[in-house]
Amino acid sequence: MKFLNSKILISSTLLLATFSGCVGELSLKKENNLSLPSWYINAPVNNKQFIYGEGEGSSLQEAKANALNSMASKLVVNVSSSLQATTKTSTDNQGSKYSKDVTNDVKLDIEKIKFTNAKVEKSGTVSGKIYILMKVNREELFTNRKKEFDINDQRITKQINLLDNYPKLEQIHILQNIYPTIIDGKKSSIVLNAINNNFNHAPFMDKYDSYIDKIAELKNDSTIGIITNSKQRYFADSLIDMLNQEQYKITQNNSGDISIKLNNKIKYNMARGWNIAKVSTTLSVISANKIVSNRIITTIGRSSTSKQSALESASNSFKKQIQKEGLDSIIFSK
Repeated sequence: MKFLNSKILISSTLLLATFSGCVGELSLKKENNLSLPSWYINAPVNNKQFIYGEGEGSSLQEAKANALNSMASKLVVNVSSSLQATTKTSTDNQGSKYSKDVTNDVKLDIEKIKFTNAKVEKSGTVSGKIYILMKVNREELFTNRKKEFDINDQRITKQINLLDNYPKLEQIHILQNIYPTIIDGKKSSIVLNAINNNFNHAPFMDKYDSYIDKIAELKNDSTIGIITNSKQRYFADSLIDMLNQEQYKITQNNSGDISIKLNNKIKYNMARGWNIAKVSTTLSVISANKIVSNRIITTIGRSSTSKQSALESASNSFKKQIQKEGLDSIIFSK
């Protein structure tokens, strides 16, 4: 009987402890939920007038930063679906692909938006942490971003309007130089639409895509003649291979819209059983009877078998140097 009473007492104690633990846990959760401001737990959704963001932090600065990040994240969610419908990839007749899908970059741009007109709507402190609700006036934000967009768009338009004054090679150069600005314009137009849905970004997207396509069209309409003073065509063939990868049309005579002359000065010698080819290559680009680029590239090739193999090795080094610096940089630099 004594043993039975002890058993009942132990069971009751365990049951009470378990129950107390559950109640304590539930009470703690309930207390934590009740301690957070309702405007934080149920933050207002974005509307036509304001964009909202809530954040917490150990300091006011941290809480504000998190609230601004929350605003950006909400815009990203809103814009994702429309991006899929407005972005695409274009392919020209030669199979050259110009990716015009800026989805990921737009999302990053939205996340980096500086909400300079953001205001603190509500704030509070709970258990040493600061909770904050911020809002941004959509119209003010749109106006500020639109001013930047217009400046960028005018800069692009000015360059495009001058294109016809230049030969094809220079036109390609201009378009490739402003390509990053064009992409920024595309992204900015989508961001503006995310802020103000009444802003019609489709005409700007079409316009900027036409500028991107213009690069491919110019390359397709242009031919580059490759002329070399060397009987061995290792260097010329390396250059042709790189030009083909960039979708330029190549002709191996002087009948092209653009001419590239390769003047190779080659010196052979032997060193410890190795054939050494030292080559100084003057690469001249001629467009509309004018030299638009004149570069000297020095290379060294080695071979244990022959001079020809050493020269081929030097041409590989020539190709690597151009690839490292960038083909456009070589072609268009003065």
